[in-house]
Amino acid sequence: MKRAGAIVLLAGLVGPATGCEDRESHAALAAVKAQAELEARNVQLIRTILAEIDKGNPEIMLKLYAPDAKYYFPAASPTPISREDEVAMAKKFLTAMPDMTHEVTDIFGVKDKVVLRGVVRGTHSAELEGIPPTGRKVALSVLAVFRIRDGLVVEEVEDADMLGFFQQLGMELKPKALAKPAAPKSR
Repeated sequence: MKRAGAIVLLAGLVGPATGCEDRESHAALAAVKAQAELEARNVQLIRTILAEIDKGNPEIMLKLYAPDAKYYFPAASPTPISREDEVAMAKKFLTAMPDMTHEVTDIFGVKDKVVLRGVVRGTHSAELEGIPPTGRKVALSVLAVFRIRDGLVVEEVEDADMLGFFQQLGMELKPKALAKPAAPKSR
């Protein structure tokens, strides 16, 4: 009888503790699941934006970027440009390369950010930055980090191989001409 009482007492003590553990682990699991779902939605947001730009609709950024979104290009730039200026830049590239597409190599969400590595491809069919159309197929590698809040992009930090891109369009990088050394003075 003492033994049965001890088991009942032990069950009474252990049971609620196990229930608390289960509630805590369920809450932790629910938090992890919610974060994973948010990250997946954020990744899909970026994929949607790129797909719309590829269809010739850079104005999608006016809808899916916050009004005060900041775009840093190159990433080390201390002064961001506005979403309207980013839309204008996308339009300029779409005009020069109407077949422009974004190839996503890697993309993943981390907390409130989406990290993207990809390649922008297209055929240079119209003037771009003073360079007449070359008809060349070009590829521009890109690394970008997007910060998202409430389903809108609030910040984009991007680096791209612009030197390689412009070299594909025929530009050359040359050192500045060196000044000729002064002739020695005669005595």
